[in-house]
Amino acid sequence: MPKDELVYTGPTVIEFKNHLLSRVTAKQPAGVTANAVLSRTASVNTRGTDTIYVQLVGPQRAAATEVGFSVVGTSTAVAGTHYNFRPVGSTKVTIPANSSVGYLLVDMIPGSVTGTATFPLVLTLTGNGDTFPSENYKTFTLTLRN
Repeated sequence: MPKDELVYTGPTVIEFKNHLLSRVTAKQPAGVTANAVLSRTASVNTRGTDTIYVQLVGPQRAAATEVGFSVVGTSTAVAGTHYNFRPVGSTKVTIPANSSVGYLLVDMIPGSVTGTATFPLVLTLTGNGDTFPSENYKTFTLTLRN
């Protein structure tokens, strides 16, 4: 039987990866519901910290790669009220040397969302001088709920 060789030959890019997408709903961590490919919903009261994967697509690098991200203006979740990035105020994520994944950590603030309210936190990768975001996977929405 022939072996399929899957080799990416395009430019090196960064992208968000929803590592929870393929998990069975019953197996989701407490307070997490998978939505679409690049979004999910998390409870601020049961999900202490949410981890969003940022993936390097292309050859791994010998040195750490630092890439920027920003909060999109349509977000209604507020830093310091509903969540904090770790470290607080960060707008960069680091993909370690000889790795393909970095982790953007979002600490939830318990009690900051009540009732049926929801607050989307929309993030966009901005890249750096030589690594740019994939057009298809540069935006991720984390919706915060009670």
